Amino acid sequence: MSADELLNVVDAANYLGIRPWTLRHWVSDGKIEIVKYGNGIVRIRRSVLDRFVASCTIKARQGHGSNNRSKESRLLEGTGVGRGEESLAR
Repeated sequence: MSADELLNVVDAANYLGIRPWTLRHWVSDGKIEIVKYGNGIVRIRRSVLDRFVASCTIKARQGHGSNNRSKESRLLEGTGVGRGEESLAR
């Protein structure tokens, strides 16, 4: 599969794992560049889809695991429970 391969809307949506209607909305919002031929034929380059996915990718936060608190203490943070106070749950 070439990076410059032209995909129709249905194939491009399948490539992204979304519904064609969602992709059409993104195209109309200008989020995805298209190649437009006569008679309303629209194609989308695979490289454009790859770039779009890369721009939407969020990197995981670093150092989150360095916190020595237990998962339970993080869940109870702000509830007033866990600082020697008794839980209301029985």
